[in-house]
Amino acid sequence: MKGLICSILEPKDIGNCSAHGISSRVRKVTLVGPGIAGIFEPSEDAPAVALKELRISEDRLHVFARPIEIPEGAHSMMGGCFIWTSDSRFPSRQPIPLHDRVEVGNGYAD
Repeated sequence: MKGLICSILEPKDIGNCSAHGISSRVRKVTLVGPGIAGIFEPSEDAPAVALKELRISEDRLHVFARPIEIPEGAHSMMGGCFIWTSDSRFPSRQPIPLHDRVEVGNGYAD
């Protein structure tokens, strides 16, 4: 599994709100998934995040990145960070929200 290395963009005024998500531990991720250029292997310093899509309505699609370490079925949400790279193969013209916050004990995750 290979992908694109992206920087994590964190708001300086409020800091990290991921509740110990990957954005609190590393400064880069490796974006993987269908249609993503397979250039770099994920590593401890740049763990894998998968590109996901959620249809909000007929005409609205929410695109986000989610760490592959979060189990399927667990509810993840944005902790305030985005991912971005200037690589022309990046699948978006703007930064992508990083859904690396999981609140254990609220019924969403085990």
